[in-house]
Amino acid sequence: MSEGVRFQFASASFQRRFGQIIAQSEKPMAILMAGGREVSKQLKKHFRGKDKSGANKMSTRRSHFWLQVAQSVSRPEQTGYNAISVTITDPRFAQKVFGGTITAKNAGALTIPVEERAYDRSAATFERETGLKLFLVKTGDGNLEDAVLAVKENASSKFFTVEYILTKSVTQQADTDALPDKTTLQNAILVRAQKVLDRQIAGQNPNPSTE
Repeated sequence: MSEGVRFQFASASFQRRFGQIIAQSEKPMAILMAGGREVSKQLKKHFRGKDKSGANKMSTRRSHFWLQVAQSVSRPEQTGYNAISVTITDPRFAQKVFGGTITAKNAGALTIPVEERAYDRSAATFERETGLKLFLVKTGDGNLEDAVLAVKENASSKFFTVEYILTKSVTQQADTDALPDKTTLQNAILVRAQKVLDRQIAGQNPNPSTE
């Protein structure tokens, strides 16, 4: 759905039932588009639910990551003969599905926030919005690995507060709930497809008792 993510409905029972619905329809593309709209609807519902239940514990400020993912779900479009695609365009989504290692590229290190004021703020944004100046504290052999960015609440203070840990890379675990339950999603598609088929049949035969 997003680049590098493919969500397939490979269940034999789903394919058989959906195929039966398609076979009865004189307008199979209408059935497929309805199924695509249901996928889009269910994805948005799932992501919005995660946004409501997934408040960050570090700060009351919300980045609303999952709401942004929900907003990136596209409408279904025909991408081939009897093929419908729904796309999640947020480029960060694949990382949530698969997990993996993020490595610093242009910057010398990744900045990992560890204090409320640093949450969802880059170092530059932190300084601009808080008016505090970050300074580098190195440990060990002096490399950026395991160094921190910290601030002093006032220039005369002997104490400082660590805002970010610097690291060359960080490994994230896959979010097993990133996508909705496949069985629930497949059942929703079948219900939607059947309703469209029933309307098609009713339109072809509006008064079956006279036949």
